[in-house]
Parts: sequence; structure tokens; C-alpha cells
Amino acid sequence: MAVAMRRALLVLVVASASSAGAQPSTSDTPQAVPSQPPAVRPSSDPSAVLREANAAATVGDWARVSAFTSPLLSQKLDRPDLAEAHRLAGLAAFFQHREPEAEADFLEYLRFDLDGRLDPALYPPEVVGFFDDVRAKHAADLRALRPKPRRYWLLNLVPPFGQFQNGDRAKGFITGGLIGAFAITNVTSYLVLRSWCTQAVGSAGPSLVCDQHGGAKAVRTLEIVGGIGLILTYVWGVYDGVSNYRRGSRAPMAPYATASNNGALVGVVGRF
Repeated sequence: MAVAMRRALLVLVVASASSAGAQPSTSDTPQAVPSQPPAVRPSSDPSAVLREANAAATVGDWARVSAFTSPLLSQKLDRPDLAEAHRLAGLAAFFQHREPEAEADFLEYLRFDLDGRLDPALYPPEVVGFFDDVRAKHAADLRALRPKPRRYWLLNLVPPFGQFQNGDRAKGFITGGLIGAFAITNVTSYLVLRSWCTQAVGSAGPSLVCDQHGGAKAVRTLEIVGGIGLILTYVWGVYDGVSNYRRGSRAPMAPYATASNNGALVGVVGRF
């Protein structure tokens, strides 16, 4: 009887262990994890975010560049940081085939950095050409953003300062050189004549009496030529300075040409 009970108890224990082993363990079952794009770590330092965006741009991860720069564009940043954010955003938009957004970001970048460029050694020709097209397309608006130096009308009365003020450096150097040469010639010949000659007053009025008549005549000619040349150069310098001062209020016309994969663009920029 005792043996039968022990056998029954053994069967019960074995059956219980079998049923427990048949049940799956929730802790050992692998859970399915949905795939997600890598998250961008938030940072309160815009410079650090831009460094990470540049690192992503170096390896061509343009989706990650957009993820870094998009929050920055809605913040109040310093001008250099905001310009760099627009530049990177424009690159990311271009390589993601969002050309209108790329044009808008590149234009904003150029408004912050009027002389900004894309280095052809770092970027492929298609994006460099697209960037140059944006610059040429909005050249008039960008030129209007350039700070204009202060100008003074009275400087036109003192050549060659009027020429330099108007941006005519070549004219300024030529005008200044001529004025200096004629002035030196006139003053030097006058001093030589004064040392050679004495002024005498006779019945015909005052006159110069010179010991070296031949040389004095040549020096007197140089004095006259120097004086006339000085006066004519000064008058021309004032006229040129005033004329170009008035003309400077209008933006000059300038040719431009740019090439891209879609063709070439040639034209003239200016106000008509």
C-alpha cells in the first residue's frame, strides 16, 4: 500500500514538472523592436549642434544634417551660427532633391555672408553650380544689402581724394601724380628764378634781371608749363569727382556668367 502511494506521488510530481516545462517563459521570449531612425541628441549649444551637423555632412548623411539644422533655424542665433545653419540646410535640401528649399536656404546664407562661396574642392560641381545660380539670380538684391561707405561732397574739391572716394583708384593715382609733378615743377622753377634773377623797377614797370639769360628763359618756360598743367589737372579732377559722385548713387552695370549641369547663364546685372 505504501509502495503504491509513493508511485502515485512520483507520477504526480513528474506530470507537474512536465506541464511547467511546457509553458513558455515570458522572460526568455525575444520581443520585436520596431526599427527607428537614429535619434538626434538635443543640445543647448548651437555651436556643438553645428559641429555635429558638419560631421554628418562630411560623411554624406544629409537626413541627419536636416535633423540637426531644422531646430536651429527657428531659434535666435548669432549671425555666423545662423548663416552656417542655412548653408548646411541648403546642402541637405539639395542632396535630398528639394531644390526650392535649397534655393531659399542658400539665399538666406548669402544674405548673412555676401561673399560666401562653396569650396569646389569639398563639394561636387552640381551643388556648386546650383549655388552660383542662386547668387546670380538674386545678384541685384544681394548688392543692395552691401553697406555703402560714407561719402563727402567736399572731397571732390580736393583731387585726388574725390577719385578715391568714388572708387576710381587708377584715376586717383594718375591725378595725384600729375598734380604733384606739376606742382613740384612750378615751385622748383620759381625758386630757381628767384635765386638767379632780381626784380628791377624801370620806366616800363617791374621786370626781372637775370645773370643767366639762356637758362632763366628755359626755367621760366618750365614754371609757366607747371602752373598751367597744375590748374588744368585740378579743374579736371574736380569735374571728374563731381560727375562720378552723382553717378555713384546708381548701381553700375556688371556682367556675370555662371554654368551648371542644366546649361549656362550669361547676363548683365544693374539698375536701368
